[in-house]
Amino acid sequence: MEKLVEQFIELMNTLKEIKKPLLVTHPKADADALGSVCSFAEILKNEFGIDSKIYTPDKPGEIFEALFPLHKIKNEFNIEDHDSIIFLDRGSMYYDFKFNEKINNSKKDFKIINIDHHPQSKITEALNMTDIKASATCEIIYRFMNYFNMNINPRMAQYLLNGIYADTGGFRHNNTSPLTLEISSDLLRKGASITKINRGLFSNKSLSTLKLWAIALDRAQINPETGMATSFITNKDLKECGATNDDISGVSEILNSISEAKFSLVLSEKDDNKIKGSLRSEEYKGVDVSKIARQFKGGGHKLASGFEIEGKIRKNKNNWTVE
Repeated sequence: MEKLVEQFIELMNTLKEIKKPLLVTHPKADADALGSVCSFAEILKNEFGIDSKIYTPDKPGEIFEALFPLHKIKNEFNIEDHDSIIFLDRGSMYYDFKFNEKINNSKKDFKIINIDHHPQSKITEALNMTDIKASATCEIIYRFMNYFNMNINPRMAQYLLNGIYADTGGFRHNNTSPLTLEISSDLLRKGASITKINRGLFSNKSLSTLKLWAIALDRAQINPETGMATSFITNKDLKECGATNDDISGVSEILNSISEAKFSLVLSEKDDNKIKGSLRSEEYKGVDVSKIARQFKGGGHKLASGFEIEGKIRKNKNNWTVE
């Protein structure tokens, strides 16, 4: 905690020096990513009078429309319009999307800040405010605000609780600590609503989503030797169900709940000739899925990780293969 407090102080001093920040989070932004950028944009506006731009490489899923101001999130930017870049919930964006090269090609002296709870996400050139023990990046942001007694209005409280609640699986995952519950309780007192999150993320599923889940569950198999529960979804499945990639979310969690499963893997096709792998497990099952993800140049947490590989899912007679 002492190290994080030092980072809090350094971050506060750095924020006093910037004027035109760009807030960046990862593609296929989840609730923690969106909660992080939206709440931090509010911090900059309310505490420092600074307007910021929020960038993510693609459009966030429609599932988040009731929880975040998606119209404020842009999918393009001009680096010369900014004097600082703040990465939230995925420091790996700095290298994966070649921000380092963009910065080196510019003649400007940028302030680089990285706020994240993912392992192996530090940026050498940045001020890193990271804590892999935190349940979510939103939890780190709350602790930063709380340390400096910043005002958390109901809208900000909702953004932060959205991220924490989603990344802990509704407080079901092992990353839910006593501190996480204390923070969440305070956010509820400040005006956040768990009912709103549940309605937005876990309830009100469309018929197309349920049809897609039915296909995935019908294909589910368990390897008796490894305890791996697997399934897959193709682009054809999405079209036939009238579903989107956002509807795939949740399948890996369902498979992981099978009593015989030690961990789950769901493969889903993407439009760019790539296949996404989503891995899930639970602490008591004793499987670190991040080790599996790293074998495919992916990453994530011990109990929730992912990766991407080139290829398509093909049917050959009675079998399905990745080609």
